[in-house]
Amino acid sequence: MTVTYTTADIVKKRVKNISSSLADSDIEENILQAESIIDSVMKRTARGTSPDFTFDSSKHGIIRDCATNYAAYLCVIYDPSEFPSMETAEMVANLLWNAVQNALNMLSDSRFVEYLASL
Repeated sequence: MTVTYTTADIVKKRVKNISSSLADSDIEENILQAESIIDSVMKRTARGTSPDFTFDSSKHGIIRDCATNYAAYLCVIYDPSEFPSMETAEMVANLLWNAVQNALNMLSDSRFVEYLASL
């Protein structure tokens, strides 16, 4: 399955200190994990051969942000030694995780997801 909601390049732009040992294919594995969690929380999908709605990044920014932040979080915790200090890595990870939790909370509301799908 190919990534839909975000890309490795977008994830790299979100966090500049991602480990250089992570190839784009590794980052895309993190994206696929994030997308699967998002789909299960929404109970709908815009991915695969029979999507429930068509993903459009200009209309579904919260989905893109959630996938990007979750994948970036996974990249940060993979190798936090790339950051100037562990405190900086922890702060970045916490900010990303808080953003993911807020987005998943909104995406768990079926009315919110219905609205997104109708756009």
